[in-house]
Amino acid sequence: MNKIWLVSAALVTALARGSAFAADLPPAPQVYAPRAALVPPIYSWTGCYLGIEGGGTWGRSQQIAGTSPVPANVGLPITDPFNVNGAVFGGTVGCNYQFGSVVFGVENDFSWTNKSGSSPDIPPFAAGAVSSTKEDWLDTARGRVGFAWDRFMVYGTGGAAFADVGVNVCSVAAICVSDSQMRTGWTAGVGGEWAAWTSPGGSLTLKLEYLHADFGTGLFINPSVRIGAATFNSRNVSLTDDIVRGGVNWKFNGW
Repeated sequence: MNKIWLVSAALVTALARGSAFAADLPPAPQVYAPRAALVPPIYSWTGCYLGIEGGGTWGRSQQIAGTSPVPANVGLPITDPFNVNGAVFGGTVGCNYQFGSVVFGVENDFSWTNKSGSSPDIPPFAAGAVSSTKEDWLDTARGRVGFAWDRFMVYGTGGAAFADVGVNVCSVAAICVSDSQMRTGWTAGVGGEWAAWTSPGGSLTLKLEYLHADFGTGLFINPSVRIGAATFNSRNVSLTDDIVRGGVNWKFNGW
């Protein structure tokens, strides 16, 4: 009986010491599932936008006799080809749709410009007379096809161009005649655009583009005008534009 009591006492003592030792052990390490890496969303160019743009323009013009009191002069150059240049500033509106990395879009822009240039008339026309060509506004309606790398896109563009073209001719006696008309032509170019800042409501994008426009030739001062001793011949006027401009667009999200 005493042996049983001694064994029981020893067993209780061992259990108590084991519990105390277990309480002194550090807690078992916690195991957590690894967190998924945060991947920034791929930017989408799909949506419509409004913007402003501005830059410089240069080109060439020439005036060639259309009708003349002297039949032999018809078709002869009134001026040599001359430079026309100025600045452009205006607004733009457009929409894009992105399919994979390819972006399709349409865009229309309207710009005011002070582009102009002049040249002295050449023989057989009156020496000392001056002919000039100017442009007051420019409008283009174009399609765009681009390739996007996330927030950056390069694109080609082309379509129709419209301009208010004016002609002014001053004789040696400083008598001047003017005419103007809207001309229609074509335009094509390339550009790049970068989404600089985004928010839930929209994106701010920056662009730089080059356009070439050709307005062919138009007949001005028709019929010919005679004022005193000066004769102002009808003339076919050619005009081209080369435009480099930057722009800031706001693209609306939620499309």
